[in-house]
Amino acid sequence: MSFFSDIFSLLKPGGSFVFEMGGAGNVAEVHAVLVSVLCHHCNIPMEKIKEADPWFFPSDVWMRGTLEKAGFEVKVAELEYRPTKATPSSSDGSGGLEGWVRLMGAQFLDLVEKGEARDDVVKQVCAALEDVITRVEDGSQWLGYVRLRAVGRKPPP
Repeated sequence: MSFFSDIFSLLKPGGSFVFEMGGAGNVAEVHAVLVSVLCHHCNIPMEKIKEADPWFFPSDVWMRGTLEKAGFEVKVAELEYRPTKATPSSSDGSGGLEGWVRLMGAQFLDLVEKGEARDDVVKQVCAALEDVITRVEDGSQWLGYVRLRAVGRKPPP
């Protein structure tokens, strides 16, 4: 909450705060599979997984209320489902779904020892997601991004 209050205090009267971020439901399929593999394959307690979870994807309703509590007049707070194409896979594992999981899921993966165990988790996550995110017609892979856009205005004096 203090983040939004700080932004509000920095704006001139009549100024706007415009932003976009991940919203409720963003990459839900990846989140579900990561949590499942860590919990059921690696036997990591759910509490520990939740503590490691770096992702915060609020709803439009939560964001509207939070902005209003900070003093903003909310002009827009909306969610948009926007599937996003993964980059092509590369032989070194830096691209495609595997690269995405390694990069964006790094804090989850830190719960597992580096090396073979971590590589196995990544492979299991990718295998579970493959049919869910791969388009049959061309083999491209798409992640279920949900974007939250908001515009808040500091009221004039």
